[in-house]
Amino acid sequence: MMKKILVVAVLCLLGAAGAFADLALGINGALYLDDPSLYTAGDIGEAFRNGEGIYYGLMAEFMGKHMGLGLQFMGSRYMTGIGDAMFDLDTNLYLSAHVLGSRFIIDPTIDAGLGYIFKDWADRDLDDDLDNPIAATAYGYLGAGVGVNIWRLGLYSKFIWHFPMGPLQGSGGGGTYTLEEFGLRNYKILLGAKIILG
Repeated sequence: MMKKILVVAVLCLLGAAGAFADLALGINGALYLDDPSLYTAGDIGEAFRNGEGIYYGLMAEFMGKHMGLGLQFMGSRYMTGIGDAMFDLDTNLYLSAHVLGSRFIIDPTIDAGLGYIFKDWADRDLDDDLDNPIAATAYGYLGAGVGVNIWRLGLYSKFIWHFPMGPLQGSGGGGTYTLEEFGLRNYKILLGAKIILG
């Protein structure tokens, strides 16, 4: 499943490359939340400073004057209570409307995208089902954010609302079965930095 999603996402990006003037490459971090009203700005800032619960990743976005097509990954490696290493990966393919223009100094955005997030063993020697993750969820999302562009450097933040799309099917043993759903939280806050290549 993950390989198919990656292939489709990369093909979409490559197919669209000629329609966009600029390419942005960057890094990001994501904090996942169930109820944003329970968090103050100080709480969110502290989480990013400490790295607690943050998924880190990479992004690439082809940008036209007002529209962008992007792909981003956010991942987290952690230990279970019994000492097993696990890995979560969140992959997003998205369209981004740059309201004032993708190179404007103040860059408010509206995003819509598709996501796939999964949990699996970090140590493949412990994985008795290499073709399927332990848990996975596909979802759509809407988001809004604001960035600041100074020449070729961009800094941005986004608030994203997730819409899970129901259970996914795994395969193995000559048949299919329903994968355990990933415990995806309702929202995520993204902070990132990018370099704009003209």
